[in-house]
Amino acid sequence: MLVNLKKIAQKNTPRWVILLFDLFIATFSFLLASYILDVYSTEYGFSSNMMYPLFVVLIFRAKGFLITRSYTGILKYTSTQDAVRIFFAVIISTAGISLVEILYRFATGSHILQPEIIVIDAFILVCLLSAFRISFKLMYNHYSPYKSLEKKQIIIYGAGETGVLVKRSLEGDPKLNSKVVAFLDDNAKLHGKTLEGVKIHSADIDFNQLPINGKVVELVIAIQQLKPWRKKRIIEKSLAFNIAVKTIPSVGKWFNGEFNPRQIKKVKIEDLLQRDPIQLDKETISSELNDKVILVTGAAGSIGSEIARQSLAFNPRKLVLLDQAESALYDLQNELKNSTQVEIVIADVCNPARVKKVFEYFNPSYVFHAAAYKHVPLMENNPYEAINTNVFGTQNLANMAVAYKVEKFVYVSTDKAVNPTNIMGASKRIGEIYVQSLNEKLRLETDIHTKFITTRFGNVLGSNGSVIPLFERQIEEGGPVTVTHPDITRYFMTIPEACQLVLEAGVMGKGGEIYIFDMGESVKIVDLARKMIRLSGLDEGKDIDIVYTGLRPGEKLKEELLSDKENTIGTHNPKIMIAKVPQYNYLEVNEVISKLYKEKDTLTNRFLVKTMKRIVPEYVSNNSIYEELDKQLIDS
Repeated sequence: MLVNLKKIAQKNTPRWVILLFDLFIATFSFLLASYILDVYSTEYGFSSNMMYPLFVVLIFRAKGFLITRSYTGILKYTSTQDAVRIFFAVIISTAGISLVEILYRFATGSHILQPEIIVIDAFILVCLLSAFRISFKLMYNHYSPYKSLEKKQIIIYGAGETGVLVKRSLEGDPKLNSKVVAFLDDNAKLHGKTLEGVKIHSADIDFNQLPINGKVVELVIAIQQLKPWRKKRIIEKSLAFNIAVKTIPSVGKWFNGEFNPRQIKKVKIEDLLQRDPIQLDKETISSELNDKVILVTGAAGSIGSEIARQSLAFNPRKLVLLDQAESALYDLQNELKNSTQVEIVIADVCNPARVKKVFEYFNPSYVFHAAAYKHVPLMENNPYEAINTNVFGTQNLANMAVAYKVEKFVYVSTDKAVNPTNIMGASKRIGEIYVQSLNEKLRLETDIHTKFITTRFGNVLGSNGSVIPLFERQIEEGGPVTVTHPDITRYFMTIPEACQLVLEAGVMGKGGEIYIFDMGESVKIVDLARKMIRLSGLDEGKDIDIVYTGLRPGEKLKEELLSDKENTIGTHNPKIMIAKVPQYNYLEVNEVISKLYKEKDTLTNRFLVKTMKRIVPEYVSNNSIYEELDKQLIDS
C-alpha cells in the first residue's frame, strides 16, 4: 500500500482522471448538502426525487470545470492559481444552476433545487476540491524523491511583493528543495514582523544571528530597482559569510509575465563594480547626433558595438559600422537588423583607398574611431601591426575626416597611453599626439574645421580579452585562476558607462581636448579573482587555486589616467575631466609618422620601437626585450 501511494504521488495524474474525480467530489458535495438540510431523504436514505436535481448540478459543474480548465493543473504543484480556478469554476457553475432554478420556478411555480442547497453545496464543493489538491500535494511532498536531500536554505533580500512571489515560487517547486528561513529589508518599519510565517530582519543584521542550521545557504536579491551601492553592500556581506548570492531578472524578462524560479541567476562581478547611473545631457547629445551620418570604426568590438547601440537611440540619419572582423560584424548586423539606419561596411582602416571610398560615399558628420589593437602582450611581439593600425590607421582616418569636412572626430584612447610601458600604449599615445596636433594646426588656419576630441579611460568590464571573461573560463574549468602579480591593480568601468561618456565627451568637445573619465577606485586583480571564486560558490585553496604567473611583457603594476606633466580641469559632468597635455608641433609629428609609414615594410621591429620612443619620450619599456633601447637612448 505504501509503495502504491509513493507511485501515485510521484506520477502526474491524467487530466481526465482529475476531471472525473472532481465530478465525484461534486456528487458527494451535493449529497452532503442535501443531508445537512434534510432534503430528498427518507427513512431508508435519499429518495429517487434527487436524481434529476443531481443531474442538473453535475452538468453545470462539468461546464464550469471545462470553462476554467481547473482540472489541468498538476496536483503535486498546486498553487494559489489553482485555488482561483476552482473558485471561478464553482461560481460559474453555481450561477448556471441558479439561473435554471429561477427559470424553472418562473415557468412551473415549483423548485428543482432549493436556494439553500445551492449555496451550501457551492461552499462545501470549494472546500473539498481545494482540500483534495492540497492533500495530494502534501502526500507528494511526503514521498518526494527530493525529501531526503538537505534543504537549501534561502534568505530573501526584499520583503515586498516580489520577495513574496519568489518565496512562493521557490517553496512551491519540490524539485528545488528550498526553504526560506529569513527576509532582509532596509525598511525599519518591517523589522521584527513576519511575512508568510518568516521573520523580517534588518539588512544590517549579523548573519550569524539568522536561523540558519545547515551549510547550504543562498541569498536571493528580490528588489527590482536596487541602487548599486545597496546591491554591492549586501553582496559583499554575503560573500564574507560564504553565502552564495543570486538575483532575479527584471519583470520584463519573466516568462509570459510570470516569475519562474529557474530564472534566478548568480550575480556577476560587474554587480560589485557598478556605480550610480550616469546622468547624461541627452538633449544636447540628441541635438548633435539627430539626423546625422555617424561612422563608427572598430564597430564589431566591445566599445564600438556599444557606441553603435547607444547612437541609435538618438535617431541618426545613417549609422555606418566599419570593421574588418567579418564574423563579429555579422553578429552585430543580426542584432540590429530591424534598424533601417544601419549600414555594415567591411574594411581595414589602414587601407587609404578603401577608407576614401567610405567617406566619399557616406560623407559622415561624426566619426567615432574605436578600431585598434589593444592586447598588450600580443602587440609587444608584433610592433609592426600595433603601429600600422593604431598609428597609421588613425592618421589615415583623421586625414580623410579633414578632407571630407567631418564635423567631429572622436578618438577612443586608453589609460595605457599614459607613461606607456608597452608598445600598445605607446602606439595609442602617438595616435593621441597626431589628432591633437592636427586639431591645433586646423584651429590656427581656419575657424571652421574638423574638431578632434580624444577620450581616455581604463579597462571595461566584459570587453573582448579582458581579465573577467578569462577568470570566468578558468573557474568553469576548475582552475587554477592565473594572476600575473599579487599587487597588480586596474581601473574598471562597465562598457555602457564608458560609451555613454564617450558620446557626451564627443558632443561637448570643442576640439583639441583629451577627456579622461572618473574610473573610481583602482581594483586589485587578485581581490577581483577571489570575489569571482566566492560568487561561483567555491572556496579558494579548497576548490580552486590562484596561481601567480609573473608580469607579462610590457605590463605594469598600476595604470594611470594622467602623466606627471598633466593636470585636469572639470566639466559640467563630474565624471568627465579635461587633461591639460603638452602640445606637439603638427609638422614635426606628421613628418616623423609619414616617413615611418613610407619605410614601414623595410624597417626592423627594433627600429620601429626606437622611433616610437623618440616620439613619446615618457615611453619606457617594462618587462620587455626593448628595455635595452631605453638605455641606448639615455646614453645617446
